[in-house]
Amino acid sequence: MVMSHKWQAATSPSRRQFMKVAGAAGIAGLAGCSGGSGGSSDGTVTFWTLFSGGDGEAMKALVDKFNEEHDDVQIERERQPFDQYYDKLFTSMTGGDAPDLAVFHTTEIQRFTDALTPLGGMLSDGSADAYVDSILQETKFDGDRLALPLDTHPNGLYYNKDIFRDAGLDPESPPTTFEELKTVADTITAETDKQAFSPDPYNRFFVRQFIAWQNGRGGDFLNEDNTEAKFGGSDGVALAEFYHDITNEWNWDQADSTADRGTKAFRSGDLAMTVNGTWFFGVLQEQDYDWGMTKPFVAPGQSQSMTWANSHTLGVPNSSSNQQAAVKAAEWLTQNSTIWGTDAGHLPAAQGILEGDELQSATVWDKTLSTFSEMAQDGQLAYMPSTENNEAYKRPVNQAISQIYSGQLDPEEGIKQAASDVTKNLQG
Repeated sequence: MVMSHKWQAATSPSRRQFMKVAGAAGIAGLAGCSGGSGGSSDGTVTFWTLFSGGDGEAMKALVDKFNEEHDDVQIERERQPFDQYYDKLFTSMTGGDAPDLAVFHTTEIQRFTDALTPLGGMLSDGSADAYVDSILQETKFDGDRLALPLDTHPNGLYYNKDIFRDAGLDPESPPTTFEELKTVADTITAETDKQAFSPDPYNRFFVRQFIAWQNGRGGDFLNEDNTEAKFGGSDGVALAEFYHDITNEWNWDQADSTADRGTKAFRSGDLAMTVNGTWFFGVLQEQDYDWGMTKPFVAPGQSQSMTWANSHTLGVPNSSSNQQAAVKAAEWLTQNSTIWGTDAGHLPAAQGILEGDELQSATVWDKTLSTFSEMAQDGQLAYMPSTENNEAYKRPVNQAISQIYSGQLDPEEGIKQAASDVTKNLQG
């Protein structure tokens, strides 16, 4: 199973750019159904996805099942290369050759709001009540429901039970607070030759859990209209010092921000604890050691319990000529998504699936999804802001924390500079 589908492309055309290009192309359908050439009106729904590996196989199985059960509508699934996905989707939606249905990460929807069909009046009776509310709310922009959620894929705290045993720790009692994390990690460092803890095993996505832990301290990451950074104060500095001390004071991990170093160490059994998403289940099922997962509320100063999350959602481009069929397909795929949980390891967004015997009797439910479900039901998911260009805030924060983690940058200086850079980017 590959992880590449969890992060967004480096280039990110903004909504402003979208409208400029669309206007130049003369696309009349941005305000409604235009009958673009990319869709089909013969009962075939063209469906763009970005899934590969285990996710790709699970989505193929889900689409095949839909096609077996429906005669009037058939889904034609087209997998696009992930690194090019949003750029290709942008081009198709401004050039009149968009698919009928497409996958959007929740945090990417903002860039496409003017080219997505509001779904409110097209949904079946009761459909709007079929999903976990905290997940569904992330698909609404300026009062319009622009997509249906397939899942949520939050972060959890994964830990190696064998290393816990070697350190003389109870393998069924992972840390649940910062104080417990400190005790456990210090013990592992003292009693074994293993690395104790990494907050981002990829060393590329520090901003994800940083936002969640910032919210957990009662602070805001951005202001209400996403025009100014709010993390440069005492809460952000405290978290920056936490990242610094993990490697430079407590020696829980190496002061080395090489990409993917932590995930390789955890997979090989050399790292005791790390923060990672739902997709990690499939990876760990292939390992030969005993592992567990718990809620990742282990940063200092947490007054609220929050973890990073994102969602895969399904949206219908305005230029689709087959919108009602696309909506029908989107409803079915998102509300019959047991395979997406059992095979891909993500938490389905449909309440009925979460309560179903098939999912709850699966190994993945006991190992991870029951815990992820509790966090979703309790409103403990922190989604990153959806802006016209998410790189405006992601890049400065990731770079600053990476340098703080590796000991190249003072934590207070680094996080304050990142906040300044983010504000300039958002207002530029």
